[in-house]
Amino acid sequence: MSDEQILGGGLANLGQVLKRGDTVERPAPPHAAALHAYLRALHDAGFDGVPEPKELNGDREVLSFVHGDVAIPPYPQWSRDEDALASVGRLLRRMHDVAADIPIPDAKWPTEFSDPGAGAADRLVLCHNDACLENIVFRDGRAVALIDFDFAAPGRALWDLAMCAWYWVPMVPQAIAAVEGFDGMDSPARLRILVDAYGLDDAERRALLELFAPAVITMQTFMKARVAAGDPVFTEVDTMRDPLRYDKILTWLEDQHETFLAALSTDR
Repeated sequence: MSDEQILGGGLANLGQVLKRGDTVERPAPPHAAALHAYLRALHDAGFDGVPEPKELNGDREVLSFVHGDVAIPPYPQWSRDEDALASVGRLLRRMHDVAADIPIPDAKWPTEFSDPGAGAADRLVLCHNDACLENIVFRDGRAVALIDFDFAAPGRALWDLAMCAWYWVPMVPQAIAAVEGFDGMDSPARLRILVDAYGLDDAERRALLELFAPAVITMQTFMKARVAAGDPVFTEVDTMRDPLRYDKILTWLEDQHETFLAALSTDR
């Protein structure tokens, strides 16, 4: 009997990710060779919270399968847990701390989710950029690994945290969250939990809040490009959403800025 299994979750590679025993075969991104070198360097530096590269065969790559639980829609109750959220912040911080000492390989890294504000003077790491619920593996309610680095690119660690918060808090108004499977979430409180677990000082907390509007625009641009290209998966998702979704999120972020600032204050 074959042990081959199609893995669910995610949109970009829907139906194309196969589990075979303790390995995963999936479409290889154009920058796979550089990415594999980087993932190996993370492992060599003692960070085991990423898949281990095994093979690169043309347009397919083989990675170690990371055992555990992944939240896929409809999102399970455990993925809403505050301890689970805090563990995501700690995992991302551990990766960034290790990554800070690893040179970023030369490659044509993808730009879809890359940090728009990264400059030559900034201390850059290879950001995951897509640390959504479907891309973090849990064991016993604790985040243990990040998977699917297709959108990884050099950037500021703070940008990676903002993109992670976009998904996990989530950074959208209640009316939108309710129809997208995140009803009843207290966004300011959840952002505080994530940020406390990651560990930011006051200046970094204020800087983080300034990254959410660019993150929304990045997401909107990505979705428009995928729809314009005729991608059937993203087109279907787009047709089910409010056509003013991103404009409403930007307005909400502006209206709620002081609320989020107060929630993140270390003087509380």
